[in-house]
Amino acid sequence: MHNIDDIKALFRAGRHAEALQACEQLCAAQPANTDLKRLCATMHGMTGRFDASARMLREVLEQAPDDMDALFNLAVCEREQRRFAEARTCYLRYTERLPKAWEGWLNLAECQVLLGEANAALTSVERAIQYNPKAAPAWMTKGDALAALGRHGEALKAYERANGLALSAGAFAKIGLTLSQLGRHPEALERLDQAVKMDPQLTAARAGRAKVLTQLGRAAQAVDDYTAILAVTPDDDETLKAASVCLAGLQRGEEAIALCDQALAANPDSLTAKLGKSWLIDKIVPNWHVPMMNEQARNNAYFEGMKTYVRPDTQVFEIGAGSGLLSMMAARLGARNVVTCEGAPLIARTAQQIVADNGFGDTVTVLAKPSFEVQLGSELPELADVLVHEIFSSGLIEEHVLPAMEDAKRRLLKPGAAIVPATASLMIALVGGEGFARYFHVKDPFGFDIRRFNAITPKKLPVFRADLHPELLSDDVEAFHFDFVNDDTYPAEQKVLEVSATAAGTCYGVIQWIRLNMDGTTVYENHPRDALPVSGWQHMFYRFDTPLELTPGQTLRLMAAHDRATPWFDLLAG
Repeated sequence: MHNIDDIKALFRAGRHAEALQACEQLCAAQPANTDLKRLCATMHGMTGRFDASARMLREVLEQAPDDMDALFNLAVCEREQRRFAEARTCYLRYTERLPKAWEGWLNLAECQVLLGEANAALTSVERAIQYNPKAAPAWMTKGDALAALGRHGEALKAYERANGLALSAGAFAKIGLTLSQLGRHPEALERLDQAVKMDPQLTAARAGRAKVLTQLGRAAQAVDDYTAILAVTPDDDETLKAASVCLAGLQRGEEAIALCDQALAANPDSLTAKLGKSWLIDKIVPNWHVPMMNEQARNNAYFEGMKTYVRPDTQVFEIGAGSGLLSMMAARLGARNVVTCEGAPLIARTAQQIVADNGFGDTVTVLAKPSFEVQLGSELPELADVLVHEIFSSGLIEEHVLPAMEDAKRRLLKPGAAIVPATASLMIALVGGEGFARYFHVKDPFGFDIRRFNAITPKKLPVFRADLHPELLSDDVEAFHFDFVNDDTYPAEQKVLEVSATAAGTCYGVIQWIRLNMDGTTVYENHPRDALPVSGWQHMFYRFDTPLELTPGQTLRLMAAHDRATPWFDLLAG
């Protein structure tokens, strides 16, 4: 059997498992030998086996209750296992027996901070400072306790005192974070820069600097710090969240998705990464894409419209590639060349793969950029004979369709080029019905008058449900008409519409839909009376402040406006 010297030699030689096994065996053979147990506890602790180390130290304390070194080391093991309450109990006992030992008070205070006991921590750390006023860690912990109490000005002084005693990256980081709390962001950034320079691996400094950079409007630099942290700890939840939000705000969502994938590779069960990736994909690829692609009425209308114009010598340009579906239709119809553009790179790459999967890779080119950036000659070989565009929202114009059309007509199309759709209209009608009453207006549920709540609900809402059964109380009204063939500019508009009721009923507002005329003959319309099995476009509802009881022939005056990006409809007084 090995002796103590043999065991120490094995451990020093890096043969840790053999040394620990031998020490455990020797402890079992000599249960009264506390020196062996202390050695075994030390080796377990040095190899990160804190639970085993704590077990040995408890055995020592059972035999030698006054062994304060064992008690202190037991507290250290408890802290390493994040059992702060158990560690606090050890330190309380330690400071009771050794009241002038400043390290005991300091460690007690640190545990109390971690347990949210800031006032008790402040009392304990004052004792540590009393016995060793030059202990920089004690001043740091005093700063932590004060910060936890919201006393940031005093905390700053404590951290600065600690840094004056012993310059450290940790102190610069705490000073920077506290200056940030006090709203002194430029000074905070300077201190955090110093912290990172001293210790580039100090996560708290990088995370704090990233937060300050974001507050100063320098999000791109903040991302560099977040990604540096995630390179070391890819599944750091808080950093992953902050980095994802930053990157999404910078329109760099794909990089954020890559960070989520990196986190999932490190921890496949990371809920933060799963939720973050789903959120990011939804921002890049809104969930209306799938129902839009599956809507047969829309697909048929576009196909028939393109069939009118596409010939074997046709150069087609499309705005809004999506999945590549419409471009492949043009290729199937025999177009010589099709160039399509898509502003979301992830969607564009996927579309190019889909095009290749379907055998049209030689005919269809997908550009990962918005149409405003497409260059004639290098990207679009020649002025297009046919323009196909499908960047319509449920409100028709909310995806920059008007400026995109102005730009394309000015730079990218031949004179007299065909455009599909040729025209588009915003359609409205007065609407009522019990479904709309229940879903968009509140009156007196359970016998209480809570109509006042209507004033704080949105006046413009999408109609996602198909079971509301709108009752149209007027004829269809073409509120705005956009002629993409004959007009070259599309200014903002505001007008008054007089709409007459064709039926009696309670009117809750205006329902809006879209109409697309593809080629002068083929028309697509998501009319409210037509229950489509699937559609990417919803009806929009504009709520009146107060429901109106209408009689046939009664005329309402509506304000209709758009600012080239968003339509609006409202009831005019009188």
